[in-house]
Amino acid sequence: MQFTQPLFLWALAGLSVPIAIHLLSRKEGKVIRLGSLRHLQETSTQQFKGIKLNEILLLASRSLLIILFVLLISGIHWPNQNTQRWLLVEKDLERNPIAKKLMDSLQNNGFEQHYLQSGFPKEKSVDSGKSNYWEMISELEHLELQQAIVLSYSRLEEFNGIRKSIRSTIQWITFPADSSNFIAEAIQQTPDRTLIRRGHSSSEHTSFETEFYNNPIIDSIKIKKLPSISISIVSDRRFDKDQQIVRAALEAIIKKLPIEIIITEFPFEKAVNNSSDWLIWLSDSTIPNMNSVKIVNYSSKPSNQLIEQVEHNRWTINKRLRVDVALQENLTLQLANLLLSEKERWSRIAHHDKRILSDSILFGGIQSNTIKASATLNPPINKYIFLLFLFVLVIERIVAYQRNQ
Repeated sequence: MQFTQPLFLWALAGLSVPIAIHLLSRKEGKVIRLGSLRHLQETSTQQFKGIKLNEILLLASRSLLIILFVLLISGIHWPNQNTQRWLLVEKDLERNPIAKKLMDSLQNNGFEQHYLQSGFPKEKSVDSGKSNYWEMISELEHLELQQAIVLSYSRLEEFNGIRKSIRSTIQWITFPADSSNFIAEAIQQTPDRTLIRRGHSSSEHTSFETEFYNNPIIDSIKIKKLPSISISIVSDRRFDKDQQIVRAALEAIIKKLPIEIIITEFPFEKAVNNSSDWLIWLSDSTIPNMNSVKIVNYSSKPSNQLIEQVEHNRWTINKRLRVDVALQENLTLQLANLLLSEKERWSRIAHHDKRILSDSILFGGIQSNTIKASATLNPPINKYIFLLFLFVLVIERIVAYQRNQ
């Protein structure tokens, strides 16, 4: 039997309260009136001069109530009977000499080694693609082990979803992976010019730089063709300046990013069906039926955002475009994020990302979850004590009412 908050056991001193009440509220004896005392003789029988407790049942029930209440606030629970201690190691971490030495030491001290993969336990490392550390933490807590030590790379990319607090029985040890230099992508801009995007990643940050090569490069690098996007811009005379600013923003994207953008402009009066990838509609008029997959149109609806998605394939520009608005709202950057899908590009290079989640975030909720964890291990005992407390309270009230106390 253990207590989460043993300091509250001092409240057992409250047992002196019902005892004092019963001692001070003794009932008077029955008075018998006698005419004379001359015929009474003193006997040699020893009289009991001690103080008798006149309500044993009430005293016992009230004392029991105090004991049960103190047990509840002290967080009484039975200690976890599961004596399993696990060592969970992430794939390829055995190659780290420091981690290997720690693994041998823990196994000599009775820890069972398993691999840190979804679906514990696993005795063999299986390449199951991307992992989710938060999900594995939840799985590990459901096992209710006596202790679990995790050796992990703690990649930031693999902490997906809602952050979890780690139970005090789980110790998470991070071994940062070595820094790496890699080629994120290679794009053939012209027959004699290639764009190479190089990346560098460490435990603290991941960065990229772009280089241009006019000479042939090594054959081991996979070269992709320059991606192309066709955009149709339709506007009326009232939106001439807006059209010019959008055109300038698209030309800036062409100069800075490895992408080919084919821009077609025509006035509102000559709007016809087209097969462009994007349609930018700068007019208050209703958009006709077109084959464009994605549409960006002007909207007079008030909004704090310059560009806002309203449907799965439709966005709105919520402000009239001027030079100051375009600069302040970063129109070029917003259009680039809209036109270029960085998610697909990042998914190809995510395995190179060596950044880790800091310990201040990873262990931020470990203390606040300690009481919750202890209560989760053995919740029934508190439930039974509470039910017994209610039962004794009812009995005490009934007896007190009958005896007018």
